[in-house]
This record gives sequence, C-alpha cells and structure tokens, in this order.
Amino acid sequence: MARTWFNVFTTASIVALSGCQPGNLISLKEINPFANGSVGTDEGSEVSEDKEEGVLLSPSVLSSTDANVNFDAGFVSAMRQAIMNDPYVLSAQNEAASAQARVQKTKSQKEFNYDAKLMGGIEDVTDEIAGVAAILSARRPIYDGGKIDAQIAADEYTARAVEYVVTATQNERGVTLANAWIELERYRRLRNLIDSRLEVLDPLVSQLEAVAKSGAGDASQVAAAQRTVSMIRVTQTDVFEKYEQAKIEFVTLFGKLPNTVNYDAAMLAKALPAGEGSALVQAAPTLMARYNEYRASEAALLSIKALNKFDVGFEAKAQKPLGGSNYSSDESVGLILSKTFYRGNQLKSQIESAEAITKSKAEQVRATFRKGELELNSARQMILSMDKAVVQARDNARITQDEISYLRKQLVIGGSTLDSVLSAEARLYDAQSKEIGFQAERRKAEVSILGITGKLTAVLQL
Repeated sequence: MARTWFNVFTTASIVALSGCQPGNLISLKEINPFANGSVGTDEGSEVSEDKEEGVLLSPSVLSSTDANVNFDAGFVSAMRQAIMNDPYVLSAQNEAASAQARVQKTKSQKEFNYDAKLMGGIEDVTDEIAGVAAILSARRPIYDGGKIDAQIAADEYTARAVEYVVTATQNERGVTLANAWIELERYRRLRNLIDSRLEVLDPLVSQLEAVAKSGAGDASQVAAAQRTVSMIRVTQTDVFEKYEQAKIEFVTLFGKLPNTVNYDAAMLAKALPAGEGSALVQAAPTLMARYNEYRASEAALLSIKALNKFDVGFEAKAQKPLGGSNYSSDESVGLILSKTFYRGNQLKSQIESAEAITKSKAEQVRATFRKGELELNSARQMILSMDKAVVQARDNARITQDEISYLRKQLVIGGSTLDSVLSAEARLYDAQSKEIGFQAERRKAEVSILGITGKLTAVLQL
C-alpha cells in the first residue's frame, strides 16, 4: 500500500512540476485579451494597439450613434424617430429589460431547484477503490420569514421605477431635440431678417460711401453713419455664426437638416396641460421613478430584516453508485430548518445601511417634487412674460417703421441725415429680432412643460 501511495504522489508531482516549466508557462497576454492593446470585435478582426492615444472603439459599436431621421412624414414622425433611436433612450430601455429579467430570476427562488452531479474518482486511495456516482437533488423553500417575497417586491418596484425612467428619458431627450429645432429656426429667421434689412440698406450704404469718398458731407455725421453700418455688419456676422452652430447641433441629433419641414409650434402649444402645478408634477414620470425607487428600498429593508428568522425548506436527494463503486445508494427526503444565530455586527450594519438608503430615497422624492414644481411654475411664468414681450416688440417695430418712413421722406429734402435713417433701421432690426427671440423662448418653455409633466411622449405618440 505504501508503494501504491508513493506512486500516486510521484505521478501527481511530476504532472504539477511539468506544468511549471518556462516553456509551458501561459503568458498574461494569453489570459487577458486586453493585455496586448487589441480587442476582438467580429470574427477575424481586431482593433489596433491603444498605446498612448487610448483604446480605439470598433466602428460597429459607434455606427448606431449616427442619427439619420426621415423628415418626409412630417414633424411628429421625425421627432418620434429621433427619440426612438437616441442612445440615451435605448440604454434606458435595455436597463428596463434587465430589471424585468431580475424579477423573474428572484421569483424562481420560490420554485423547485434541481441539481444533478456526476462524480468520478478514487474513493479510497489506500484500498485502491475507484468508481462513479450520480447525485440528483431537489430543493424548495417553504418558509423564510418573507425574505424572498420582500426581495421580489423590491425587484418589482425597481423594474417599475426603470420603466418610468424610460418615459422620463424619452421626454428629456425630446426636449433636447425640440430645443435644437427651435434654435435652428430662430437663427434661420434672424439670418433671413438681417439679409432683408441689408438689402433695403444697400442704397443708403452706397450713398454713404459716396459721400464719405467725396468729403462733401459733415465729417461727424458720416463717421456716425459708418459706425452704425459697422455695427450692423458685426451683428450679421454673429447671426451667421450662431446659425452655423445651430445647424451643427441639429445635424448631430437628427442626422441632416429638415429642409422643408418646420417646427410645429401650434400643435405643441395646443397640447399644454392645464391644472394645478403640484398635481401635474405628482404624475410626472421622473417623480414616479423616484417614488418607486423609495418603495424598492423599503422592500429591500424588509428582506434584510427577514435574515434573522428561521428558514424552512424541503429537500430530496438521491445518490446512485456506478462503474463498480463499493458505495451503496443513498436516498433522503425531508424538511430542513435553519437559522444563523450569530452574525456579529453584520446584520445590524446591513439594517442600518438599508434604513439610511430608504431615508435618502424619501428625501430624493421630496427634492424631485420641489424641483419639478419650480421648473413647471417658472416655465408657465416665462410663457406669460414672453407673450407680453412679444406685444411690446411688435409695438416698437411698428413705431420704428413709421419713424423710418418719416425720416426717409425728410432725407430727400435734407430734413434728416443718413445716420438717423441707418440708426432707425438698426432699431427696427433690433425690435424684430427680439420678437423672434421672445417667440423662441416661449416655445422652449412650452416644450419644457410638456417634458416635465411627461406629456411630450403622448403628443409625439410614443
């Protein structure tokens, strides 16, 4: 027997030592696929070494981030398509699917769980007895103090919270997309406006240049008129630059410019919800998400407290020897009662941590409600203010137009100067551009209200 044991030990030692030879060592690069700076993507392809510039991402990963919206079906369809393909929305939807899967996984703990094992080896080294055995076992919890039920409730509340997060994300991204569209039309209108004003001013500017070149006019008046023209040119450059930036942002979000499709402000304005602000905020998806997170933390706390109770489970086990094994078969069935009587401070610490998380979630609910109510009331006040500002801007534009008409007539007979006419034209542009800006801010406030209350997705038929 001693020789047999020695042979077994010697054979095992040789096998172990042969695996440690330098020629047989497995390098870290073989174990870690990221160690050599390349990441496998599709079969037979890899990304080049990262070196100092960082890891390069696969084109297949980034391809889905390129938006390409079809505008042929109109404003609503374009917005809906852009939101549905938005990476933030897709990420939230995948999180929701994962949360639903966790619910099903937790529920499966209340059902029968089956295990099957097939073991083979040396049962007794001294007596040189070897064999194979098959083991089948089944378990099912009967009573656990409500631990699994509480965990199921926590997962269900979490899944519900993530569903509300999906809706909230859709609304938030919808607001971002709508604001980009509003800014694009805002600066397109401003560009067209200043172009039209400069077309009107071109004869006056040409006249001013002729007077300045001849030196016949009053030098101070000519200089003042030149400053006015320079100011208009600077404004034109600024508008053009902001219009280009608005186009870049829009193309980034939508994939291309809308061409003939316009922002449907009338439809969104008609969809604004009426009623008390607090009631609207209470039904908002962001607040509902926070509330369900709070309920999930409460259920998780109950699940942790249940760890201190008895567990009762049903278990059946059958063992069948095979392959000449000398062990006899073994079958058992019955109830198992278990309880951990001492955990140190582990359970107490877990409960205290869970209670703190629950309190934190409750405060997040209150904070979210206050923030939503503030943003909603601010947006409503913005709409009222912009309505008044638009009326004032239109009045100013009308008065300035009458003034320009009078000054132009006086200019013919020498009763006014080029500077006075150009200054009046600049004031007219200022009044008209402010009206465009006020209308844009009003539209942003409207979209903000729809996003805060979660109504934007309903309007866009998501």
